[in-house]
Amino acid sequence: MAVVGAGIIGVALAREITRQLPDAEVTVFERGRTVGNAQTGHTAGIVHAGLDEEPGSLEATLARRGVELLIPYLAEAGLPYRECGQLVVAQDTDEVDRLEQLASRAEKNGVPGVRLVDRARMEEIEPGVRGVQALYSPHTAITDYSALAEALAAEVRDAGGRFRFSTEVTGIDTLSSEVRLRTRPVTAKDDGAGEGSESGYSTEIVVGPDGEAHDRPRTYRGEDPEPAAEPSEKSSLGGRLGDELRTRFGDKDWFKQAEERIDGWNSERKSTSAEVDAGTFDLVLVAAGLQSDRLATATGLSADPRIVPLTSTYSQLRAPAAEAVHGIISSVPDPGEPFEETVLARTVSGALLLGPTTHLALGRGEGSVGDIDFGDLGASFGFSGFWKFAKRNARAAAEGVRSATSTSAFVERLKRYAPDLDTAGMTTGPRGVGALAIDDKGELVTGLVVSARGRLTQVRSVPKAGATSALAIAEHVVASALKSAGRR
Repeated sequence: MAVVGAGIIGVALAREITRQLPDAEVTVFERGRTVGNAQTGHTAGIVHAGLDEEPGSLEATLARRGVELLIPYLAEAGLPYRECGQLVVAQDTDEVDRLEQLASRAEKNGVPGVRLVDRARMEEIEPGVRGVQALYSPHTAITDYSALAEALAAEVRDAGGRFRFSTEVTGIDTLSSEVRLRTRPVTAKDDGAGEGSESGYSTEIVVGPDGEAHDRPRTYRGEDPEPAAEPSEKSSLGGRLGDELRTRFGDKDWFKQAEERIDGWNSERKSTSAEVDAGTFDLVLVAAGLQSDRLATATGLSADPRIVPLTSTYSQLRAPAAEAVHGIISSVPDPGEPFEETVLARTVSGALLLGPTTHLALGRGEGSVGDIDFGDLGASFGFSGFWKFAKRNARAAAEGVRSATSTSAFVERLKRYAPDLDTAGMTTGPRGVGALAIDDKGELVTGLVVSARGRLTQVRSVPKAGATSALAIAEHVVASALKSAGRR
């Protein structure tokens, strides 16, 4: 059996296979060089208590089940778990209304000890906090998800499983009783480890019969593949997007340099990264995160939800400034303002994480957040759902860019919640590219989405509390996959 992706969901899936089928031979394919090198290692480490999931939903069930499985696992593995509590703080009457709705959801979801607190009680819990009212979740905790992913991977190895790092899955063929995979080795430049990094996925922007632009992988091969269009003769920046960019900027030196750079990357990859047959498997589970829509489309599954990459960056403070916050302080979530989340969280190491600042990423490469990938940008810009989403969230997105580019604006945002916080020693903290799932109507997809075809199962989207729920998600997905494959 095979798992594609070694983020926390992928390794949890691999571990669950070894638990349910101890004799299974499990291989995990990961295009990065380590376990959890993409989204897993770039979070605040919050163990979400299940405050804002829709009561009675699968996500609410997974959130509670996830915590039930996670706590004893961390204890047995000797991994850090600090139950520090969380204050969700309202700053005005509009936020108080949403806070009360959040409290109602949390109670229906059975979150232990959750309650609304007034300003006086709020300041007893966190002396440095400011706000008009808060929701207090005393059992919300902090852990280290990178360490958790490594522990799960070690368990997979102990059960006889193996990991193939720096190996990109480029082809998936779903057959009647098995799944065939094709792979290629990933170079340092492909995974963003060196200058001139890119996503590593060979894509082209093409226009479908619906008039919408789609990014089509040239290397993937599914059950019913479409013939791939040839790239533009002028450069690797082919398709409608390339032609449009060339018309507008073709006489600019920076654009010519960009085309030459992309041509160089692709030429190097063609000469050094040949595709190979990785064999056939009785069951394949895919948890590819940033590449999930491309792998799904390649095997004939629905293009929705599509992935738009976002760069999220935390800042951090060390002691003694970090001691101004004891646990977790966060803003009231607003479904209409997804970029506006503010978190101040003490990590298991004692540092204080601040942020995040979030804005559109320039590519899907896990190892880099600064290099431009025109194929990835074209995939976002050519997706009508992205523009519908962007139109509704333009103000919030602009605020995210403002916080990311202006330290004073970012500090101003933080001091709404902790006005006396000393930010003089603030440094850059975890920074990475995350996956935002959007449907063709421009709506955020916030739940668990799983697609299946025969013996292939793909995780397309996970809830916000995906890391917290990883063990529960794995339990649910593996059971479903085995049932679909006729193994249970």
